[in-house]
Amino acid sequence: MDVANVFVSLGVTAHVAGCQWRSAALGRRPDRSPMPGCCEWDLSDHVLFQMLDNPKDGAVDTVSLRLLNLETGIERLRDTGVAVGNPPPISGFDTLRIATLTVPDGNTLNLLEGE
Repeated sequence: MDVANVFVSLGVTAHVAGCQWRSAALGRRPDRSPMPGCCEWDLSDHVLFQMLDNPKDGAVDTVSLRLLNLETGIERLRDTGVAVGNPPPISGFDTLRIATLTVPDGNTLNLLEGE
């Protein structure tokens, strides 16, 4: 898989407080808030840290990989026997599509492409 970016996501039960605390810890405001309940910081050219509002469960163990070609990545996984559904377009975004997988240990792996 050709990975363009890595997203590490952390869920919190108090989103505003979580974003404020991490802003103070990182020494700057989020680089963007692409949707309600999400604030993001670019930690490097290819690593993004997300805070997600998740009041029900708190913790979110998710790694998201922005692929250069989502279809190629999905096909590669399917060829190894991993069941991957067809990624739907995400409303509110121009071209964003996400395929979500639950890995054997129960964590989430998102494969995405688009903006």
